[in-house]
Amino acid sequence: MDKIYLAFLFLMIIPILICIKYARKIKSDVASSIVRCLIFAIITILGNGLFALCISETFSYLMEALYLFSFDMMLIYILQYSQQYTLVFNEVTPFRTGCFIFAYLDGISLFLNTFFHNAFTLKTVNYMNFELYHIDTKNIFYYIHYVFAYCLVFCIVASFTIKILQIPSFYRKKYIPILAVMCIIILLNFACNISEFPVDLSLPFFVFAAILICYLTLYRSPNELIDKTLSIVVTEMNNCVICFDINNDCVYANDKALKMFDSPSNSLATISDYAQTWIEEHNINNRNSLEWSDEKIIDNKKHYFDVEYRKLFDKKNEYIGFFLNLIDNTEKHLAFERERYLATHDTLTGLYNKNYFAEKSTELLKSKPDEKWLLLSSNIKDFKLINDLFGLEKGNEVLKMEADLLKEQCGEGIVYGRTGGDKFAICIPKARFKEQNFTNALRTMGKAFNNDLYHLHIYLGVYEITDINEDISIMCDKANLAIKTLNENYDKSIAYYTDTIFNDTIVEKQLVGDFDKALDEKQFCMYLQPQMTSDGEMLGAEALVRWQHPKRGLIFPGDFIEVFERTGLIYRLDKFVWELAIQKLAEWQKNGRDDLYISVNISTKDFYYMDVYNTIISMVEKYGIIPATLKLEITETAIMTGTAGELDIINQFRDYGFQVEIDDFGSGYSSLNTLKDMDVDVIKIDMGFLRTTKPERIQRSMSILNNIIALTKTLGLAVITEGVETKEQVTELTQMGCGIYQGYYFSKPIPVNQFEDTYL
Repeated sequence: MDKIYLAFLFLMIIPILICIKYARKIKSDVASSIVRCLIFAIITILGNGLFALCISETFSYLMEALYLFSFDMMLIYILQYSQQYTLVFNEVTPFRTGCFIFAYLDGISLFLNTFFHNAFTLKTVNYMNFELYHIDTKNIFYYIHYVFAYCLVFCIVASFTIKILQIPSFYRKKYIPILAVMCIIILLNFACNISEFPVDLSLPFFVFAAILICYLTLYRSPNELIDKTLSIVVTEMNNCVICFDINNDCVYANDKALKMFDSPSNSLATISDYAQTWIEEHNINNRNSLEWSDEKIIDNKKHYFDVEYRKLFDKKNEYIGFFLNLIDNTEKHLAFERERYLATHDTLTGLYNKNYFAEKSTELLKSKPDEKWLLLSSNIKDFKLINDLFGLEKGNEVLKMEADLLKEQCGEGIVYGRTGGDKFAICIPKARFKEQNFTNALRTMGKAFNNDLYHLHIYLGVYEITDINEDISIMCDKANLAIKTLNENYDKSIAYYTDTIFNDTIVEKQLVGDFDKALDEKQFCMYLQPQMTSDGEMLGAEALVRWQHPKRGLIFPGDFIEVFERTGLIYRLDKFVWELAIQKLAEWQKNGRDDLYISVNISTKDFYYMDVYNTIISMVEKYGIIPATLKLEITETAIMTGTAGELDIINQFRDYGFQVEIDDFGSGYSSLNTLKDMDVDVIKIDMGFLRTTKPERIQRSMSILNNIIALTKTLGLAVITEGVETKEQVTELTQMGCGIYQGYYFSKPIPVNQFEDTYL
């Protein structure tokens, strides 16, 4: 019987040794803990078995102590394994260290029990005609051992239980069988202790537990989870995965593929038909793998794919089929197309944007270098007013209307686009440009929009391309320069670019570029044109500016004043002339000539760029002149169309002692309103009244002048008539009551020193 029991013990140990051998091949903390646990399981089995068989009391004490100590160590390593495997309480390192210390102390106590019987005592009992040693009395150290052991058991069970409750059911197979076997071992061990049966009936389950732990932890669970995870990944992945056998029959398609091809899961015929078509289009018979991009119509909808073809081989390298991995790039492709469209087209009108218009125009010109081409550029007059008066929505409607107009006028072989704001451009063969057609189209569009508040007028600049390599943006600029020549012309809508326009533009840019230096070097000089009575008495003069350019010589105001007004430089020039006039008045008044005055012009732009009132007042006070000797000329149009509080400023000037003149009276459209709304001292009649040449017009002009002069006398205003060139004009104006004259009959504008030599 003893031999049979020993053989049974060794039969239990052999499977555990095999498990240890395979576990040692795996390099991980979990496998290492399993190996230690199994080693102590073998020691536990041998200790309990030898305790039951031995006939020596001392040896029985030692074997029982070995059994109990190795059981403690086995539980500790099972606890360590459970913490590593479940990751529950895995970070409680001090607790694990404390368990080892307590186990060593408990082991010392148990082995000392052999000699001192401090934990338990043994007695002999008969079981089935066998005399066996059995624990007789138990004291506190024995019970401490079992409390410690069952605390370890509790922690092990808690680790697995908590993990099972926390994880999805998909993963519970990893833990539930191990927990179940451990519970059986614990229950059998506890039953043996209660029944005082000499042999631990839980020992055979150690073998089963060892095999189960190794199998589930190190082999089955990882591989099974990998297979299941891969299966789920393939099923759920965003790519379309389609598998075929060696007969090219479709055997599997994941959910994405089924949905893409609208095929029920139990029928793969539809998918197979599509796939076979793709395969036939590519020479893949002698290839193990191939990748390509393709586009296909599926259910009347175009799809874009990246396709991967790959053959499948088993472990023996035998061909078992192939699979297709389809990455659906449709959304990405459409997003790219939208992005490319937005990068090349104007979002409002759908026409090419500025950069893409230039690119396509360049391509077109170079594709037909022998043909003559025109570059057209359009501009809506005062487009900002549309937005201000009617809102952005109406402004956008006008831009769309013009875009539609271009589409109607242009056909194949013509490039057109929106180059910014209200500007559109067209690159068109010269032979296909019909000026009258475009003129009619522009006028038709204007009539469709016109209302009581605003009349739509579109200008078109035409540039004939002489060099196809010229930058398109420069061509557009030249066409826009042609538009500027139309100015306020409502009769014409189309202007052609010439080199003269370009040269004038260059000259204007040079004038603007030279302005700062000219101002610093005092190249601008003041000329004076005397204002006389009919008897030839000089009363004062008007200050006029000339530019003594170091390279171009003397430049007259007509060549630069308008340029400086457009570019916003006029206020600096006016300020410079004002100071020259005030300095000269100060000099005259110092010499006793405080009876003379100088008139200076105030531009409309001056009111926007500076504080006109404080600027002039500070100069007058600086040089100490009599305010009445500096007369301020302001145009009628500037007064009536200004929005910077001009009327209030004029009243402040008059209150300070200045005399204010309305310059170019009669050139505007609201002369009588001007006299009604504004208090002034002098009316300066526009020279246009004296320049008519037709006899019937001369009489009409003189009749108007007669009435204006009579009206000003009634209002108590002085009158100056400019542009007087003949004695007859002076005689007739004198009879009407005009007292002051300015014009070439008396003197042209002359330098200050010549003026002083002549009149002072």
